[in-house]
Amino acid sequence: MSEESLHEILGDIERSVRDFTGAEAVLAEAEQRRDRTRQAVLEQVERLRAEVDAAHAPELIGLLRHLYWQQPGIHGRPLAEAAGLHLNDMLAAIGPAPSGIQCAHCGTELLRTSRSWKPRARYGPPLCPRCFSLEGDARSRTWRVESLRSRIVAQAQVPAPARDWRAVAELVLAFPLLSQKVSRGSATDQTEGVWRGWENAQVIRNHLIRAAADGDDTVGVSVGEAQLLVETALRIADWDTARTRDIIDPITHEPALALLTRLQRDVRATAQAARERADAAYPEGYELSEDEESEAWRGTGV
Repeated sequence: MSEESLHEILGDIERSVRDFTGAEAVLAEAEQRRDRTRQAVLEQVERLRAEVDAAHAPELIGLLRHLYWQQPGIHGRPLAEAAGLHLNDMLAAIGPAPSGIQCAHCGTELLRTSRSWKPRARYGPPLCPRCFSLEGDARSRTWRVESLRSRIVAQAQVPAPARDWRAVAELVLAFPLLSQKVSRGSATDQTEGVWRGWENAQVIRNHLIRAAADGDDTVGVSVGEAQLLVETALRIADWDTARTRDIIDPITHEPALALLTRLQRDVRATAQAARERADAAYPEGYELSEDEESEAWRGTGV
């Protein structure tokens, strides 16, 4: 690089730095002027408040409305204090302002109730308060109907001989290594149902013991528990076929895969039949009675 080029670049840098310094000085001066004029506005609001001697005088409210909605640089709380009001009282007095945004359902223009206001659009396009409330009611009704449908499915029982449930539960419980490398409640546990599957097998085995059920006695297991038990057992059967056979054969004398496939088929059939009953009991658009509403809420523990 030539000496002439170097001097040219350094000269440009010096000029740019001077311009930047000048701009900062202008900005600082402008900010000071803004702060002074903002304070002057607030003082004038205080004078007007003292002159009209009424916090809700039309002249004062009109000024507050203009300053709050049209002058965002004048902060709301100091403005309200200058008028002798709390912020919420001032907002109630000046009223909302048009937002320029229309309700996606009824077309009504939405109103801004504060500077921080945002349209209600959590579940979709912006809605006015009335439409938002109606949509929330509709979602709540749909949820309650779905809750009752789900309850019918959850309460459905998969019937099978006690020895079959015992064989599958013993298979799962015989593999404690199922949980050795996975901590309870971890992401892997939640994804793969590791501890959940093992503890579910304990629940089913304890149920068989309490019922004193054995052999050909038919025992019903809820769809959810039965599905988790069979899915866990199928995963284990793939790990160690020989040990699986040693555990199941003495109990059922049936090949493990045949037993698990049959139970899996029964679980699916029971769940499908329960879903059909649920759909028949609560078809699309079904309006719940007061008793059914109460029943839906009781099931949530609320």
